[in-house]
Order: sequence, then structure tokens, then C-alpha cells
Amino acid sequence: MQRILLSTGNIIVSLVLGAVALAFVGINYPETLDQIINLATSAKSYIVSTNLPPKYNVWVRLLLEEKQLVFMFFTVLMRIVLAILQSIVFGFFGRERTA
Repeated sequence: MQRILLSTGNIIVSLVLGAVALAFVGINYPETLDQIINLATSAKSYIVSTNLPPKYNVWVRLLLEEKQLVFMFFTVLMRIVLAILQSIVFGFFGRERTA
């Protein structure tokens, strides 16, 4: 049960921290956020232009948006940061992570 709570908490914390990081970059570094959005637009164009059958491609075009890609980027980045911090804390206190 503890493992489920830790993993769920990790997901929730990474979503919140991802939103905070997105807001921080948007407020303090708007040029960088603009570049990230442009990269997300290019990624969407690349994904949509693949040779997917139309029955799948229409859903990709409908459901995939640039702002979702940007938010996913920041969320994944925060998950990586949390994993690094977690490994440092567990290493510091000598507590091993159970598999």
C-alpha cells in the first residue's frame, strides 16, 4: 500500500511541479517558452505528417495539441528531477528502494 501511495504521490507532485515550472519559465523566460512552444509545434507537425493510416491520424490531429506537449515536457522533466532527488535522499539516509 505504501508503494502505491508513493508512486501516486510522485505523479501528483510532478504534475504540480510541472505546472509551476511552466509558469516560472513563462514569467521569467518568455523567449525560452516561445522556443519550447515552437518546438512542440514542429513535433506535432512531424507526428501528424507520418504515414499513419487516416483512422489513427485523424485522432492524433484532433487530440494532440502544442500546449499538451509543452505541459508533458515540463511534467516529465519534473519526474526526472524528483527521481534524482529521491535517489540522493535514499542514498544519503542509507535506505534502499524496494523493487
